[in-house]
Amino acid sequence: MKFILLLMFLFIASCATPHVVKIVMPGDEGLSCPQLQNEIARLEQFVKDADKEKGVTWGNAGRLIAFPIGIWATYENANQAIDAANQREVYLTGIKQRKVCK
Repeated sequence: MKFILLLMFLFIASCATPHVVKIVMPGDEGLSCPQLQNEIARLEQFVKDADKEKGVTWGNAGRLIAFPIGIWATYENANQAIDAANQREVYLTGIKQRKVCK
C-alpha cells in the first residue's frame, strides 16, 4: 500500500512542471546592469518554455491517458509560472530603471 501511495505521489508531482520562480530573490538589488539584463532574458526564455508545456506534448498525452486531471494541473502550473516570471521581470525592470541602466 505504501508503494502505491509513493507512486501516486511521484506521478502527481511529475505533473507540476515548469517550476514557479520567486518574484523577489536575495541579492536582486546588488545585480549589475548586465546581470539584470541576463536575468530578464532568462525569464523571457522561461516564459516561452512554460508556454510550450501548455501545448500538445508527449507528457500531456500520457497524462490524458493515465491521469486526465494532470493536464489541468500542468496548465494551471504553467500559468502560475508564467505569471510569476512576468512579475519578476517587472520587478527587475524597476531595479534597472532605478540604476539608470541602458
